[in-house]
Amino acid sequence: MKLKPYKIGLRTVKTAFGMALGVYIAKMLGVQNYSSAAILVVLCVKNTKMKSVEAASARFVSCIMALLMSYLFFTYMGHEAGVIGLLVLLFIPITVMFGVQEGVVTSCVMMLHCFNQPNITVEFLLNEFLLLCIGIGIGLLLNLIMPKHDKMLKNYKDTIEREFQVLMAELSDALKYPEMILDVSKLEKVKKTIASAKSLAFNEVENHFSRNENSYYFYFDMRQNQLDIIERMMGLINRIDCKEKLHLHCSELLMDCSRNISSNNYTAIRLHDLYEIQLNMDQHPLPKTTEQLNSRAAAIQLLNELEEYLNIKSKFGSLKLY
Repeated sequence: MKLKPYKIGLRTVKTAFGMALGVYIAKMLGVQNYSSAAILVVLCVKNTKMKSVEAASARFVSCIMALLMSYLFFTYMGHEAGVIGLLVLLFIPITVMFGVQEGVVTSCVMMLHCFNQPNITVEFLLNEFLLLCIGIGIGLLLNLIMPKHDKMLKNYKDTIEREFQVLMAELSDALKYPEMILDVSKLEKVKKTIASAKSLAFNEVENHFSRNENSYYFYFDMRQNQLDIIERMMGLINRIDCKEKLHLHCSELLMDCSRNISSNNYTAIRLHDLYEIQLNMDQHPLPKTTEQLNSRAAAIQLLNELEEYLNIKSKFGSLKLY
């Protein structure tokens, strides 16, 4: 079995520090079952700020419900194994009804505290409430510390643009040399890069309470749509078996696109050149063979796909950074 590289990330550090801090504070305040504060911290430290707030809210509400129901069940029905089974049987569907089922595990810990307490008093419930506040509070505070992903997002952007330049240059070369067969499998690497970039950009959105969008995410989504078109263009170019003047014009346009792939470039010049090629289409001699006819049809369809490719970028505009 191959072992993964040993790595300590920020979330691991926050979890370890938060567990120790939670236990220390709860013990210093004389809270019963103080070690349970560590469990609450672990469950509230998430990958993003929004997920942390959602998890903390769900656990807080579900734990309050658990304490109230535990008080009623154990006070009036006794501390029996069957009672706690009945309590959980009713409690879990209620948490689902209120949309706080994420806090079931934490709530069960609170229930067991109540089950092990012979006499559930107001002081004991306040003790559990304080324990809850310590664990959730530390988890929320630690999750305010999140790494900045701006540099990684820019690196993804630069990588994707370089890969697009290579792909478009290969499309251009394939039109010059009909014997050249384009390998569609090369797109898989770019697809994976874009998927990873979109995931990171989405996490960046969830780390900000003041905005609900990220320009990088829309940029990567735009590139993903363009990549789908590139895949279709590859299939069309592979169908072209001969070389004529129209193909050379398309090749020059594709090479121009390759040289001008960036986040803030505008596509008006490339669209103008494309429309000029389309307007001059009737100046090319008619195909004389089936091979020429199929190649001409593929080239015309290629221009339509390239127009859509450029329009996608034109609608996106430029990358807006916050």
